[in-house]
Formats: sequence, C-alpha cells, structure tokens
Amino acid sequence: MGHAHAHGHGSDKDRSQGRGRRLLIALALNLGITVAEVVGGVVSGSLALLADAAHNFSDAASVLVSYIAWRISRREADRRRTFGYARAETVGALINLTTLFVIGIYLVYEAANRLFNPVEVAGTTMLVVGVIALVEDLAAAWVLRKDTGSLNVKSTYLHMIADALATVGVIVGAIVIMVWGSGVSWIDPAITALIAVYIFVHASHEIREAIAVLMDSAPRDFDYDAVVADLKAMPAVEDIHHLHVWQPEEGKVALEAHVAVSEPDLGEVTDMTERMRRRLHERHGVDHATIQVELAGRVRHDTKLIRNE
Repeated sequence: MGHAHAHGHGSDKDRSQGRGRRLLIALALNLGITVAEVVGGVVSGSLALLADAAHNFSDAASVLVSYIAWRISRREADRRRTFGYARAETVGALINLTTLFVIGIYLVYEAANRLFNPVEVAGTTMLVVGVIALVEDLAAAWVLRKDTGSLNVKSTYLHMIADALATVGVIVGAIVIMVWGSGVSWIDPAITALIAVYIFVHASHEIREAIAVLMDSAPRDFDYDAVVADLKAMPAVEDIHHLHVWQPEEGKVALEAHVAVSEPDLGEVTDMTERMRRRLHERHGVDHATIQVELAGRVRHDTKLIRNE
C-alpha cells in the first residue's frame, strides 16, 4: 500500500491578524450605517430606508459571524476535528444566508402593506441619510477589498457592494419624492420590494455554494472524468476506483482514490504516487491527495464508488 499526500498551507497564511482587524472595522461601519438609517427612517417615515437598515443590520451580524468563524477556523486540528476547523466559516455563511431569506420575506410583507396603506415620506431626510449610508457602505467595501481571496470575506465584500447599490436606490427614491411630492409615495415600497428581490437572488446563489461545501461536493467545474483518464494514462496503472473529491474548506480541493497497479516494486510505487500527486495538483488543482495503491491482481473488494448495502 502506498500513500501520497499533498498539503496546502496557503489558507493558514491567509488567515492573518489583518483580516480579523478589517472584519471588525467593517462591523463598526455597518453598525453605524444601521443606526443612521433607523433614525432617518423613523424621522422621515421611509420604509425603504428602514428596509435598507434591516439589510445593513443583517450584514453587520454577518460580519460578526464571519469574524467569529474566522477566529474558530484558525484553531489547529485536534483528535476530534482531525480535518481542522476551517469549515467554521462555511457554517457561519449558512447561518447568515438563512437569516437573509427571513429578512427578505419580512420586507416583502411590509412593502405590500405600505403600498396599500401609504404614509407621507420626508424625502430630504431620506436623501441625507441615504448619502451617509452610501459613503459608509463604500468604506466598508474598501476595507475588505484586500481579503477577497477568501470566499468567506469575498461574500461579505460583495454584500457591501450590493448594499451600496441598494442605498443608491434609496437616494433615487428620495429625489423622486422631493421632485414630484407625495403623489409618488408608491416609489418607497417599490424600492423596498426591489431590495427584497435582490436579497433573494443574491442569498440563493451564495447558499448553494455553502451547502455544496458542507455536502462534500466537488467544485462545480471539477472534471471527474479527466482526472480518471489522466491517472489511467500513467504507466503501470490498471484501474482507478473509490475516487472521492470534495472541498474540505472553501477554495481547497481534496481527493482520495484506490489505484490498482501492475508494478510490485515498493520503490517504484512510491515514486509513482509522488508523480500522481504532482499531476493532480498541477493539472486539476487538487490541494490534498491521498492515494492508496493496490496490486492489480490482488484487488478483491467492491470497486463501486458507493456500496449499496
């Protein structure tokens, strides 16, 4: 039996103290946005402003969960968590995205209620607070831009950009109300509904990615057949079975396989597995490979990928 292991340490280097500091700064900025928009929404009567405040508060909670998850993910592997704690960030993302769906449903309900029961909206207050929120949204995105190599932080970064776009919608609504008056009060719940639609679209895409990691799915673009063909093309390889591919953490690919070979020499087998490891990394982006080599004439177990009992 031979084993080849490829270890990637890039994620450990990426989890710098600087990332944690930037997440905390983004958290403070989002909380500032939330407070400003809640006050402005209550004073102006703008549901769109309150909707954006709810969205920004969820983002503040998201950044907090991301920070906590980042802290947990830095722990070393132990006897209970032998793969380490990196997936803590994915679990945090799943919590945040589920909360976003709940907020989106609530905003749709409030928008419908306000559409049938309109109230007067103070456009000037809505505009001023909207501009303040836009500046803080862009500042939060700017702070996080250096860590977008991390899927967890990139997700938060994209939320900040999207929040800025939603705030632009609030500003446009304020200008419309200031120019045309209360006759266009429907613009406020309409913008609220659009923010809710954005939340649904954005969160549904992100949650699929989080679930894929937690379900041990291979990356969407991983070419399973090409890997099998590539390994079978190597000298002395007779068969490949029990090939499993998954993501132990965001952005990392792991693989394990049983390789039946006709070469009985242990030294040659060891060199062969090393060549396989390099090929998997260079051609298919596999960061960690565990290869169990078996003598082709001695393979007696079931070679199906999943055994049905």
